[in-house]
Amino acid sequence: MSLPVLEVDEVTGAYGRGARMRQVLAPTTFALHAGESVAVVGPSGAGKSTLADIVLGLRAPASGAVRVQGEAWVEPTRQPVRVQRRLVQGVPQDPAASFVPRWTIRISIAQAVRRLTGVRDADEAILRAAGLAHLETTLLDHRPAQLSGGQAQRAAIARALAVGPQVLVADEPTSALDPETANSVSQALLASAAEAGAGLLIVTHDPHLAQRCTRTVTIAPPQHNS
Repeated sequence: MSLPVLEVDEVTGAYGRGARMRQVLAPTTFALHAGESVAVVGPSGAGKSTLADIVLGLRAPASGAVRVQGEAWVEPTRQPVRVQRRLVQGVPQDPAASFVPRWTIRISIAQAVRRLTGVRDADEAILRAAGLAHLETTLLDHRPAQLSGGQAQRAAIARALAVGPQVLVADEPTSALDPETANSVSQALLASAAEAGAGLLIVTHDPHLAQRCTRTVTIAPPQHNS
């Protein structure tokens, strides 16, 4: 089998230091391959969103390490450098809040492509990403407030895919949507990641979404959470 695009090796998460340190993520280990989708499930308080933040490089683990394409990504004393950021991209729970309100979706995606890849002409990447995300191209010239919840989530998927990531991390991507829209968006997310050849990590409480993934990783609450 090919090298995993993502390896999570005995990663833990904690808040505070010394005697005040509180573990919020028990040791977690798994691998994710290109085109594969893994659902991270478990009870509230198990540290699922903490894991997502660690994989995204938004916070350092308390211990353990994350590797992307076999290379060091995050460790307790290391976070990804800017030139690596495009390799792991997130699909947020509230996509509308993550876009600049005064910019059109096209401008937001173009800015992400330029900042993370250095490519100045982003038109080709934008159209390809919109197609992968099943986002109507006419919506690219709308502002976030003009989009429905499902359209905004597809726009967020398109922005993540436009920079050519190896890993997509989606934290409760359908929790704010009605059942019909959630079903449509989850289908688009799974299909677009597979078509792009990216590994997809989904944090979810939705058992139907988890069942659609290649497999699941169940996280239990830390044993000593005082």
